[in-house]
Amino acid sequence: MAQTQTQEKPATDEEARKPLRTVVGVVASDKGDKTIKVVVNFQTRHAKYGKYLKRRTVYHAHDEKNEAGEGDTVEIAECRPMSKTKHHRLIRIVEKAPAEKLVQLSAEEVMTGKAPEKQ
Repeated sequence: MAQTQTQEKPATDEEARKPLRTVVGVVASDKGDKTIKVVVNFQTRHAKYGKYLKRRTVYHAHDEKNEAGEGDTVEIAECRPMSKTKHHRLIRIVEKAPAEKLVQLSAEEVMTGKAPEKQ
């Protein structure tokens, strides 16, 4: 009598998947419909000279509900390609940007004392 050995499969598909490769960055642009542009800053060491260099990578990510705004800190994860350049999706918003946008003054406005009118 031969005994057959059965392998137990995980209860759900979630348990069988590999953990997501996630990245945290800042939203640079939210102009596209359901698309955000996320800038991820990092430092790397030069191979020969040892100096630390600032580098950045720009990812296009899918934002299904259009909930992320410019300046928000977000977490994105890799996913299947959704377009030519978009292959990440929004996981969560880590920190919202301040609601009040700062107004940049030109040097001429500062020198002449002319400030833009607040609405």
